[in-house]
Amino acid sequence: AHVAVCDYAEATCPHAGCGATVFRRDLEAHAASCEWRVVPCPEGCGEDVTWRYLERHLATECRKREVVCGKCGTKRTAEESEEHRKRHCPDREVECEVAGCG
Repeated sequence: AHVAVCDYAEATCPHAGCGATVFRRDLEAHAASCEWRVVPCPEGCGEDVTWRYLERHLATECRKREVVCGKCGTKRTAEESEEHRKRHCPDREVECEVAGCG
């Protein structure tokens, strides 16, 4: 039947969370620009992120985002931050090995 191939039949966006209904002829274009599409993180962290949440991911969640050390002010990736803070930061607090110093 024609309805199975009709460009004007309704089609639902395949992306979870969207639910938009468009003409079949427009589905490909909608799906390619849908805010609910999943894309790989452009910073290369390996995460697949829903487009509508990409800005938040890049700003606060991505382990490859750039962060600044609160002690020495140097820049590094978030995934390197904890190691730097604990072991490599020149301005980190260290326990004094002198007995009685504290």
